[in-house]
Amino acid sequence: MAKSKERVKNALTNLAEAKTLRATAKELSSEPCNDKLGAAFMRMDAESLEGQARKDLQISENNIPQVGTGGELTISDEQVIESPNLINTVDKPDNITAEASRDRLHLMLDVDCIGMAVDAAETIQAENSLEKMLAHQLAAGHKLAMTFAKKALDYLSKQERESFNQNSIHAVESARAANTSAKLMDIYQKGILALAKVRTGGKQTVIVQRVNVSDGGQAVVTGGIKTGTKNEKQQ
Repeated sequence: MAKSKERVKNALTNLAEAKTLRATAKELSSEPCNDKLGAAFMRMDAESLEGQARKDLQISENNIPQVGTGGELTISDEQVIESPNLINTVDKPDNITAEASRDRLHLMLDVDCIGMAVDAAETIQAENSLEKMLAHQLAAGHKLAMTFAKKALDYLSKQERESFNQNSIHAVESARAANTSAKLMDIYQKGILALAKVRTGGKQTVIVQRVNVSDGGQAVVTGGIKTGTKNEKQQ
């Protein structure tokens, strides 16, 4: 990691120097100096420094992360160590994607639901990072909901084997676990709706198919309301 920090420091120094050289070259090439040759040499030096900076800020060609299941990038420990902390997102935007993918995978490992989370993202065919994170949250919420549901059942089964005083305690704990499980299931369902809103833009289209006016002047509108898509022209 120390090497990566040193590479980043050198890259920033080179980029700053290259910027200075380009500014000086611009002054040389204009009046009253009009030194075209000197300006050309300065631009060549600037290009060399910028090339070295890009090299320091990029992952090597033979060490590019591969896309795995669920759209996440598989990154080895060696790639994590060699990848600099500061990413040149202009020259290589894929690097920031790799960093975000690594963070998501680590979070799923910490919650111990990586299998369900990746499968959920694969099932909904997540197209971007927001959809992937929502899929992972749904998986985590589902796991917790089922875990607390099992706890509720475990406390109920203990009631049959314990004394009266213990039974009352188990009943309270079972109710708490069941209530927590129900809340998590509700959150899970809201997450499904949130995913739908992300994909559709959360907009609705009102389509009027026919308008009937009765004798009393009352208009009866028949039609439907449908959810609009991001690219669909709203009417």
